[in-house]
Amino acid sequence: MSILFYYVPLMILTLGMHGSSVCSSEETRVIIDADTANEIDDLYAIVRALIAPEFRVEGVTSAHWTRSTKSNTTVHQSQAINEQLLEQMGLRATIPHPIGADRSMPDSTSPVDSPAARHIIERAHAGDSDDKLIVFALGACTNLASALLIDPSIESKVIFAFSDGDYKDGHWGPGIFNWKNDIHAVKAIFESNVEYIHMPARSVSVEMDLAKREVDEHLKGRGGVWDLLVDRWETFPRTANRETKTMWDLALIEAVLRPELATPVVVGAPIIHDADRVEQFPDNPRRVTVFKAIDAEGMRRDFWDAIDAAMAEIDTPLR
Repeated sequence: MSILFYYVPLMILTLGMHGSSVCSSEETRVIIDADTANEIDDLYAIVRALIAPEFRVEGVTSAHWTRSTKSNTTVHQSQAINEQLLEQMGLRATIPHPIGADRSMPDSTSPVDSPAARHIIERAHAGDSDDKLIVFALGACTNLASALLIDPSIESKVIFAFSDGDYKDGHWGPGIFNWKNDIHAVKAIFESNVEYIHMPARSVSVEMDLAKREVDEHLKGRGGVWDLLVDRWETFPRTANRETKTMWDLALIEAVLRPELATPVVVGAPIIHDADRVEQFPDNPRRVTVFKAIDAEGMRRDFWDAIDAAMAEIDTPLR
């Protein structure tokens, strides 16, 4: 049985970006782009977005997780899990899930074309500057940057939201993983004028975690996607025996859904030299929004409240 979606008017998600709000429409159009097979937090973030009555998810696209400019199989692994997750939620036939780039960009001006990049472009043009598409990058942002380079006219119609590169005490720093997996894509986005939201990993989203005890209490034995989330925790090598797990990507979704749980600032974009060198440019006219803090406990409560509400919407466990 699929989850029953229900929509309510979306609160204005004011982040101070250029003096405007992220969106104020009744349904916020979003695409989730994720390197889902690389970690477990991607799955939790995707599910959170899919059950949000505030979001209209117009795509779940797959991302690679390699720093190579040669074709590789990692995106296919992410694609397989995306399809499994959507199948378990009864959404595979209704939510587009095109595959993304199978490699990193060779430089900041050369896109890697893919069905995912083309889908971002198509859905961007379905709206306008008053109905922007938010594209969440939970992995390397190759698909986002490539879409922008292939069709620069989408710049005024999208908001890009990315999780990784650091920002602490007013200073930008390099990222941990996603940032380095395609630094040329990061550079292309910072050098554009696309509306941009940044969730630092090393100093901010690191605070967001979930406990296995809570996962078992809320999800275990409930069938369908809920047991898929439990199984992913228990079988993924890096989390199989862990009592807690940092939910990097979930923090970004929660921050946009619940702006009262995050503290944004609008600052000058940095100059990206390479994966490890970031030049500060506080007076840069290119302004971006970055979260400098989150209420991790509030996000945890909101996540479980949303999960419990989604479960209450169905008569029987998902099978």
